[in-house]
Amino acid sequence: MNEMAPGRESAERDHPRVLLLATSISYVLVILDTSIVNVALEDISRGLATDITGLQWIVTAYVVVFASMVLSGGALGDIFGARKIYMVGLVLFTMASLIAGCAPSLSVLIAGRSLQGVGAALLVPSALSLITHASPENSTRARAIALWAACGGAAQVLGPLVGGLLLAVLDWRSIFFVNVPICLAGIWLTLRIDSQTGNHGGRRLDLPGQLSAAFAMILIIAPLIEAREFGWSNSGILAALALSATSTLAFVIIERKSKSPMLPLSLFWNPVFSWIVFTVLSGSAAFFGMLFVMNLYFLRGAGYTPSQTAIAMAPLALLATTGNLISSRLARMIHPMSLMLAGQTVRLIGFAGIALASAGFSYPLIALPLLLIGLGGGLGAPMATSVILSTIDKKYAGIASGVSTAAGQLGAATGVAIFGAFLADSDRIADGARIAATISTASAALAILIIWHLFRERRRTLVNADEINR
Repeated sequence: MNEMAPGRESAERDHPRVLLLATSISYVLVILDTSIVNVALEDISRGLATDITGLQWIVTAYVVVFASMVLSGGALGDIFGARKIYMVGLVLFTMASLIAGCAPSLSVLIAGRSLQGVGAALLVPSALSLITHASPENSTRARAIALWAACGGAAQVLGPLVGGLLLAVLDWRSIFFVNVPICLAGIWLTLRIDSQTGNHGGRRLDLPGQLSAAFAMILIIAPLIEAREFGWSNSGILAALALSATSTLAFVIIERKSKSPMLPLSLFWNPVFSWIVFTVLSGSAAFFGMLFVMNLYFLRGAGYTPSQTAIAMAPLALLATTGNLISSRLARMIHPMSLMLAGQTVRLIGFAGIALASAGFSYPLIALPLLLIGLGGGLGAPMATSVILSTIDKKYAGIASGVSTAAGQLGAATGVAIFGAFLADSDRIADGARIAATISTASAALAILIIWHLFRERRRTLVNADEINR
């Protein structure tokens, strides 16, 4: 009789939970370092004697490097193994946090933030790849990804609060040092999991593809961020956009001719993969664009203080986390595309509520729409990632996760850049918010049509296959 030893049996039974906990730490880190830094900018400005431009780069260096490197991070995980690259990401994030926390000057702090972006680009796609390989069933994978996303949502809510508490007791350097014990816990947990992902012998490192993709992403996101200050007619902005288009074309040519492409373009031949990636991009633009708009509305239009604005926006983040948890429970019973439809519909109602609000709308009038926007985003976003990963061969799980993450980052930057243009006139900021909400409503409606069509085609294919089998 071949019985498994009790200790080994327990380890095998706990493995999925350990893996989910280990990978969730990465998303906590990535989201925490997006939200916690904002509350410390004034302290950093005094501590390093920097102006507003320096503060902008402290924030954007992390976002730009993360977005531009995430495709490379996914490809490296597919080639060398998601667990190895995930571990490298944790080590890099630890080192970067120490560099940022000890930074004697602005340039060193920006370098530390950039290295954090590299670490994040390795962590996120590798985490999703590990979850995908550990969850062969679609429903199990959808539930795991929703729980993973919920941890990030919790970090989004708690980030400003934790940052405020640290700044009340310590100085701004503490917001970076707090990452170190979290990273060490992640390393310890990752050492406990045994993943067989990666090491696909037929694939090699596609350095030209990775460089051209990184340049394309940097040169599109940086102008989107800086155009608000310099204007779209600025020669530097236009040159960067032209170079981005050139890099994108070079990337496509390189990937088509490469024997071992970083991003197999054949993935986009699958209409479900392509269209869901598009909904991730457009959905992120609407969601994060409206976050930016509403924060500015409360600060400039309603005259809220920063702390009052944080409290006003907190319910949206809380409902987004709640939506993640609800989708994780329903994923076993309901198809991810159905949850995506539900999420987009709830978001559409929320966007429409703000778009239809009367002039000078007050907080009680838009509180419910904000809650619906958060809930809808939480319901649908992790399911989109799950659907994307269900359409590809597992050996491409890392790069597919990178595509999904890159689409989300690009969408967020695009939404902030476009919607920000509607807020140029501070006297008509409520009108700008309604215009942004109207565009977001149309975006959600388009996403609903796309998902409904894909879901209908999927059901038709299943029915036809069933008839053939009969």
